[in-house]
Amino acid sequence: MNLKKVHEKLKKIRTDKNITQKEMALKLGYKDKSGYCQLENGDVEMTLEKAIKISQILGVRVEEIFFDTKVQASRTNQQTA
Repeated sequence: MNLKKVHEKLKKIRTDKNITQKEMALKLGYKDKSGYCQLENGDVEMTLEKAIKISQILGVRVEEIFFDTKVQASRTNQQTA
């Protein structure tokens, strides 16, 4: 999955869970939402630690943010068959 899609997916998961950018920013330790906005828009790199924290806040697996879960599930099913 390309980075643009990762950022789009991150935003979709956040909005689907009715979490604002300001709430995410505060939970991640930013003083205001601009730091999180830069992260969500891809203006700054996301570290693994930050990705894990974001996934915990959103209640999803890190893989759900970075990978197309349908493709991932399909591959898992093929491996177990």
